[in-house]
Amino acid sequence: MNRIPLTTTAPLPVVERARGAVRDWLRGGADRGRNDALTIARAALAAGLAYLASGLIWGHEFPFFSSIVAFVIIGFGIEKKMRKVVEMAGGVMLGVLLGELARQVIGSGPWQIFIVVFCAGMLARFLDSSGLFGFQVTIQSLLVMIMPVTPGMSPGGRALDALTGVTVALLIHLLLSGNPRRLQTRAAQSFYRELEDALVSLALSARTGDRGVAGATLRTLRDVSQKYTDEWRLANDVANEMATFSPSGLRHAEDVGRIQHLLVGSDRAMRNMRMIARRQVEFLEAVRGDAHSTLADALLAARDAVQELRVAVSHEEVDFTDARRQLRLFCSYLSPEMLLRNDEGLRPGRAGHFEGVTLTVQLRSLAIDLLQATGLTSVEAKRFLPSLVIASDGDAIGPRPMTVEMKAVEPPATTEALELLIADRSDPDRRG
Repeated sequence: MNRIPLTTTAPLPVVERARGAVRDWLRGGADRGRNDALTIARAALAAGLAYLASGLIWGHEFPFFSSIVAFVIIGFGIEKKMRKVVEMAGGVMLGVLLGELARQVIGSGPWQIFIVVFCAGMLARFLDSSGLFGFQVTIQSLLVMIMPVTPGMSPGGRALDALTGVTVALLIHLLLSGNPRRLQTRAAQSFYRELEDALVSLALSARTGDRGVAGATLRTLRDVSQKYTDEWRLANDVANEMATFSPSGLRHAEDVGRIQHLLVGSDRAMRNMRMIARRQVEFLEAVRGDAHSTLADALLAARDAVQELRVAVSHEEVDFTDARRQLRLFCSYLSPEMLLRNDEGLRPGRAGHFEGVTLTVQLRSLAIDLLQATGLTSVEAKRFLPSLVIASDGDAIGPRPMTVEMKAVEPPATTEALELLIADRSDPDRRG
């Protein structure tokens, strides 16, 4: 009897999953380190300068509280809003003062620690609802109680160290915040990548007629889309404060405002994507999974336009000219006559026609949202769209010749007018 050699031609699923998990962990760690390197460097600089300043100004031999306070205020992650920085500074100072006062009055020990921490926590909750403020008040009062007094430290000396740390941290935060657009760009890049992925998935679904892919895209959008919007909104708030209070951020105020405005239309576009995915599932179900390559081409044109938006945001000079040109191409697809024919050139039945027209209208709304994100008004954006004035004959649809009355309602946009809309907002020399 011949034996079949026991050879493994592919990694076991468990091994492959473990390998993928390790890759994702390493990639995530590298991304976090790269994104937070500047913030950590600022926190480290603040800690060192605060320690040096306390030694020089107050003559304290081991002013560790200065370093602790300065590092805690700047911390990790996304640069904090000024309100959060001031909130943390206030919590730190109040906690240190409470600890110093309690240590002078009742001393330090287990029961004293219980009393001080309880009172500090209750006072913090009474003064402010923020958990961050309460944590700082409590932890700083605890540190004062449990850390020994260093040689040469006068009563209240740690309060002076804390004040020094707070001052240095605030100065570092204001003077070395860097380019406020960096935060916005990072958030916008993540947002647009999610939008691109959704459009590619829906294009694949349309080209193959697989409504399961569209359904999976819909579930993904429902799960994660709001997270990307919230991250961008937070980045806008932080960047706006940096451009207002930080001397290094003032010159970026105009671009910060443009990217803030970009979120308005982009957020509506992301919400529209959820509706588009849902409508596409229903459309493909109504046409029994017929392939629609023209619909796929339209979705890919939208993906290309989103890519151009992402590129525009990453440039030092925010310019939406290329994005508008790509959106013009996307808009050229957006009529039922173009989108509803399957790959065999057949139009859908009545049920498919209804779902298809609904999907077309939703895609037109997506185009308007993205055009408005680039700075156009609603009226200007609608000029990019082909006419929806159609005639129907049974299941057939087609353009209806426009009468004088119809032209008054829906004037056709000329090529020259569209070119002006594309370029005038991004190139001041083309205006007028």
